[in-house]
Amino acid sequence: MVLASTFFICTLLMLSACRHAPDYTLFQVPDTLALQTGDIIFRTGESLESKTVTSVDKKSIYSHVGMVLWHDGQWCVLHAVPNERTTKSEKDSVKLEPIGVFFRSDRAAHGCICRMELTPEDTMKLLQEGKALYQRHLLFDKAFDDQDSTEFYCSELVWFLYRKSLDVDLTQGRRHDLPLFPPIIFCSDIKAYPELMEIFKF
Repeated sequence: MVLASTFFICTLLMLSACRHAPDYTLFQVPDTLALQTGDIIFRTGESLESKTVTSVDKKSIYSHVGMVLWHDGQWCVLHAVPNERTTKSEKDSVKLEPIGVFFRSDRAAHGCICRMELTPEDTMKLLQEGKALYQRHLLFDKAFDDQDSTEFYCSELVWFLYRKSLDVDLTQGRRHDLPLFPPIIFCSDIKAYPELMEIFKF
């Protein structure tokens, strides 16, 4: 079962399927939700990729994660994702998108936002590191190697930002061991961090 799931993950991330543009609606941030840079944002969708990840990560309903930051006058999400290219020439990479796009209806059937207590200095460090990393135009890490900071997969990216900016290990060493891959950080490995508080969920 684990080997089959691993094969699916590898296949789905190495190949991009031809899809028609689906109908969708953008997510609207509730007026009562006050976001801050450094919030950690999770989602899961109906795609085969999402279902494959959650079939392997039994401890979480979420298959994708990013970090919220303020950019160009709006709340955005910094994340690394495969198979969400807007053009044929675009490569799978680290993206910075409005939260409404990250949580849009064709990508997020469920989602939540978590927060840990941060000082203004903490949020500034995360903001600066996040924007600097985005400006490097880094590719998605198809090798899933968290020892290589030249490419990133989604949970590796969030873990790296907190570790480098604040010296906080969100995973506390947690990893998943799958055949054919190095130890992988899944959403559950981050969400289990004891100081993370869930502030929004749908």
